[in-house]
This record gives sequence, C-alpha cells and structure tokens, in this order.
Amino acid sequence: MDLEGIGAVAAAGAALIGVPVALVVGHRQAKAAIRTAEATYRAALDGAREQGLNEHRQWRRTVRREAYATLLQAVLTFNDHTEKLLAQGLTDASLVPDLVTASKPLAKDMTHKEFVVRLEGPGDVSTAARALIDATSVLMRVCRMAAVSQLARLLIDEQADEHPHEVERVRYITAAYRVEGYWSLIGTEEMPREAGAMLNELRALLNRIGVNPGYMPDLCVPQSPTEYGEAAEALSGAITEFIAAARLALDEAT
Repeated sequence: MDLEGIGAVAAAGAALIGVPVALVVGHRQAKAAIRTAEATYRAALDGAREQGLNEHRQWRRTVRREAYATLLQAVLTFNDHTEKLLAQGLTDASLVPDLVTASKPLAKDMTHKEFVVRLEGPGDVSTAARALIDATSVLMRVCRMAAVSQLARLLIDEQADEHPHEVERVRYITAAYRVEGYWSLIGTEEMPREAGAMLNELRALLNRIGVNPGYMPDLCVPQSPTEYGEAAEALSGAITEFIAAARLALDEAT
C-alpha cells in the first residue's frame, strides 16, 4: 500500500475513534449543566420561599401591631370616659344617665377589639389583653357606682321639701344598710329579719317620693374610700403588662 493509502486508512481510523469520545465528553458536559441548573433552581426556589416567609412574617407583625395599638387606644378612650363619669357625678349628677348610656358602645367597641387581639395572639398577649379589659371594667364599675349613687342622693334630696319624713327615713335605712353590710346578706340565712323588712320599706318609700327603686343597690352598698385608687392602680399595671407583652411579641416576629 502506498503512502496515500496508509494515510487514508489512518484518517478513517482516527475518525471512527473520535466519534464516541466526543459523545462521552458532550454527555458529561450536559449532566454538569443539568446539575448546575438544578442547583440554581433550588437556590432560587429556596430564596423565593424565604422571601415569601419574610414577607408573611412582616405582614403578620403589621397586623398584630395594629390590633394591639387599636385595643390600647380603645381602652384609653373608655378610661377617659370613665374618669369623666366620675367627675360629673361629683359636680353635676344630672348628666350621669347620659354618660352611662354613652359608655355602653365604648365598652362594646373595646371588647370587639380585644377579640381581634385574642385571635391574632400570641397567648401571652391574649392573656394580657383579657387582664386589661377586666381591670378597665372594674374601674368603670367603681366610678359608675360612685356617680350613680350621687345621682340617686340628688334625686332624693330634691324631694326633701315635699316629702320630708319619707326622705329622712330613706336616708336612715340606706345608711344602716351601708354600715351593717346588709346588702351582701340578701338571700342568705345571716340576713336579719328586720333588715328584710327595712328593704321592703325602702322600696315603698322610693316609689312614694318618685325615685326609681333601681337605685337601691347604689344607695345601700358601702363604698371603700380606697376602692377607686386600687382600681386605678390595677388598670395602670395592666396597661404596663399589656404593652410589655405586645412589644415582646412584635420583637420576636422580626
């Protein structure tokens, strides 16, 4: 075979050997590219998932912050009204009924906002919110009783000229009930028989002078001179604890 023939055979052999080598190299490159693409995809997916979680946490934190702030504002508004009710009872008790009526939608709004906080959580904040509402309600009860009792006394005093004997007797019976604590004994075996008779007499006397007997609890239940201060202090502590719990929950959400 001449040199040209030998060269042709050699070239053909080289070509036959070169084809599978190229295929193997290409296959490896393709697998590497696939692995790279898969890694890139997983990284992008993880990044998107983490971004989504961060955005959700931020959204949840914003919702909670708004719920906490809204409840606190409702409590402070209700408390301002409570203080106004007490002050009005001491200055012009004739306006007390309107203030008592106006307090009801404020209390309802405050309770609704507390439900939102309990829904959003977490548990520590929900517990603090419940304690906050309870403390607010106690202070309102104390102030309402003080204001309404002042109104009842005003209504009775207005009848003193027309019904002097009846008014004097009403004052005596209500004072006796407060001093002896009879009201808390109603319905029990410890309730003296004469106290029950006095209660019936008081009801009849109030009807006679034109004063609603519904004021009887406000006239007969004793009021502690320290009751308001204790209730106000308890509310202040509840506000502080709620703010602390809310701040901690918001910090943990970041």
